[in-house]
Amino acid sequence: MNKKVVIVEDDRLLTIVLRKMATSMGYEVLATCPGGRHAIEIVQSHKPDLVIMDILLADDVSGIEAMKAIRNQSTVPVVYITAQNDAKIRREASSIENSAYLLKPVKVSHLQEAIQTVQFAA
Repeated sequence: MNKKVVIVEDDRLLTIVLRKMATSMGYEVLATCPGGRHAIEIVQSHKPDLVIMDILLADDVSGIEAMKAIRNQSTVPVVYITAQNDAKIRREASSIENSAYLLKPVKVSHLQEAIQTVQFAA
């Protein structure tokens, strides 16, 4: 049985790339979405094994805020993928349990390592 993932990313091209990466690693991509509000709903309804989450999203809910809301009901591991290398944002993202943080551009090998890190922590 394939592990299931939800991808939250507002860049369409990167969403396609992340979908291909996840599929190549044996994940079934349940859904993709560009915004934090929708991400909360999707994760609650689909119950994925993993969330790949950008931090700056298309709506007014950041990836970190979305994960805080998701954490109220789920311990699903999250891998943040972001262009934000700000120490404050990194600290805030790292405060979410069972999370990893990758900077764009993402390599498949780095994504695999990050996923292994959060899965072993789960």
